Amino acid sequence: MPDKIHEYASAKITVHYNVTRCIHAAECVHGLPAVFNPNERRWVQPEGASAEDVAAVVMRCPTGALHFERKDGGANESLPSANVIRATPNGPLYVRGNIHLAATEGGVFAQDTRMALCRCGASRNKPFCDNSHLEILFQEAATWTHEVAAGHESIAASQSLSITPLRNASLKLEGAMEIHNAKGEEIFRGNEASLCRCGASRNKPFCDGSHSRIGFSAS
Repeated sequence: MPDKIHEYASAKITVHYNVTRCIHAAECVHGLPAVFNPNERRWVQPEGASAEDVAAVVMRCPTGALHFERKDGGANESLPSANVIRATPNGPLYVRGNIHLAATEGGVFAQDTRMALCRCGASRNKPFCDNSHLEILFQEAATWTHEVAAGHESIAASQSLSITPLRNASLKLEGAMEIHNAKGEEIFRGNEASLCRCGASRNKPFCDGSHSRIGFSAS
């Protein structure tokens, strides 16, 4: 699905809104309702708060649907301190870091610091989440526990995290990363992982080959 980006500008900051990446997590609405109000025709009004406050709330957006550009000399978005994948209950994987999302056919499809990736298998905007987990009543609490292997130190996100959606199969992750369950507990730290994106693995969040068993199609 092609990106559809709207811009909302004040004298000090411009907010970029990617409609196709938004899943209405509402971090912006709850964080700064004077600026982000879906009941208004122009739903983003960056002049409603300081550029500093607008920037801080934009960076809480877990999907990368919102970004900003400072025009007042203030700092633009920096890389997070680590590459972290966090599962949400019955919902997507939230990824933060220096993310390079590869196209299935090869090459870089997208680069960002924040993404929400489908793990129910039903999104019509794969590999991104589009809230289809709500339609199919996906139930997966994401409270799994796994023993974290020793010997892997946390590495700054200046080292990129490469994510490749394998054709009709898993998400292949390469690069220093931490994986957390929905309770915020770290369950994996390392440099390679294969994560389920069909919704059927019996070893979530990791792939166990169930995509072949159920005939998963990423198209």
